[in-house]
Amino acid sequence: MTEFIILTLVAALMIISPGPDFAIVVKNSLSNGRSSGVYAAFGIGLANLCHVAVNLLGIGVIIAKSVVVFTGMKILGAAYLIYLGYKGLRAKRVEPRVTADEEVAAVAQGKKGFYSGLFTSLLNPKVYLFFLSFFSVFLSSTTPFLTQVGYGFWISFMALLWFTLVAIFFTSPVIGQKIESLKHWLERFTGGVLVLLGLKLISSEMVE
Repeated sequence: MTEFIILTLVAALMIISPGPDFAIVVKNSLSNGRSSGVYAAFGIGLANLCHVAVNLLGIGVIIAKSVVVFTGMKILGAAYLIYLGYKGLRAKRVEPRVTADEEVAAVAQGKKGFYSGLFTSLLNPKVYLFFLSFFSVFLSSTTPFLTQVGYGFWISFMALLWFTLVAIFFTSPVIGQKIESLKHWLERFTGGVLVLLGLKLISSEMVE
């Protein structure tokens, strides 16, 4: 039980800390609506499961120790963040309108949100390092494999829940009415944050 509590507290702090995942959920919620933000949350949740699987299979150690692989991930991850940020910086004010293909558009935006959340998290090598240190430091060598898998699902669920709440918050009627005229500015701001995070990622020191 102590192990589970420690795991939950540490994971919660990691998940709620502002970073690329938070920025991408906010960006999708502001630009494309609640469903897009929620889909982005599902993408992040799935990415977390992938991170867990990679570490449980021992691949995380290879990624952390390989300069070539780690550098490649940094470049791809940074380029993707900068690309998404650039799109956000170009955001313009759009008046709400109803179209005959509203449902089709919602599905399309949902897919974009899902993939942006998935790849933002998957291409962040620092997340791999977090899970590597997490499973190495906080879990006992006697922790059963199935229990470790369960912990992985729990962390992924926590991420999904948190970012879904973030999407709901930024698209709630009260908040939506207050920021309606500022949405494009907020989207530009989150775009700028994504660009800065991408630049920070690419300029960060290599892992030893």
